[in-house]
Amino acid sequence: MELIDNLKYKYSKLDVLGKIIVWMVICFVLPYLINTIMYLFAVNSFSIIEFFQVSPSISELLYKPWSLISYGFFHAGLWHLIGNMIILYYGGRVVLDLFGQEKFLKLFFIGLLCGSVTYLLSYNLFPVFKGLKPPMIGASAGAMAVFVFLSAYMPYYTFRLVLFDVKIVYIAGFFIIMDLIQIPSGNAGGHLAHLGGAAWGYYYDAQLKKGKDNGDWIISFFNYLKGFFKNKAKVRKVYSKKTYSKVSKETLDQQKIDLILDKISKSGYDSLTKKEKDTLFKAGQN
Repeated sequence: MELIDNLKYKYSKLDVLGKIIVWMVICFVLPYLINTIMYLFAVNSFSIIEFFQVSPSISELLYKPWSLISYGFFHAGLWHLIGNMIILYYGGRVVLDLFGQEKFLKLFFIGLLCGSVTYLLSYNLFPVFKGLKPPMIGASAGAMAVFVFLSAYMPYYTFRLVLFDVKIVYIAGFFIIMDLIQIPSGNAGGHLAHLGGAAWGYYYDAQLKKGKDNGDWIISFFNYLKGFFKNKAKVRKVYSKKTYSKVSKETLDQQKIDLILDKISKSGYDSLTKKEKDTLFKAGQN
């Protein structure tokens, strides 16, 4: 229990970027643990990733709409995870320091959403993808949104890459070009999603420079969800407490009446005190 308490304490001290990375790691490890347990108990295995990965199938999207964002917390392999964590960490750290938590959340989560929508539209509109329904996972669209936003807002910001200082605008430009030229080579959906996230990062920068913030709606949505579940938990707690109090009071009243009736059977009605008579009278009125 002490270990769990320590982990909870350390998690509570993380900023939003750290918490997102922790959940990405958990979502990477958890499916492997579940598969191992199912293997040891000779149970037919299934992948929980299927409930969270996004698909270009409209019918599938209708029964799991959360997949438009949840896909970003699962990864296809260790290097896929590590690559996204590195890009997200270095870009996200600067965004958090300069712009704060809310703008980082707007960039990352709407970036994921733009990535999945771009992927969804591409596979349903372009003839080359006709009949193909490959699922998609990975946080690259959100990471690209953060990174491209930063490169557009402050293009001369530099990162140290091994022996050289490289301007962020060149790194972001390299990522975008690689995604464009690799679309025909495989993982087309992933590359298109990256570009969708990048487009959101660029657009968000352009709007902020005009004094507009088009990402407020997602913070409002998160606050709504937070309030909804918080109020639901509060209602359950209050209801439970009231029910317990009512049951306890009824139980105590019945015990008093039983004692009074026992006294009557042994010593007669006249042996009752005024208070006992009043209690019995009130009970008869209910």
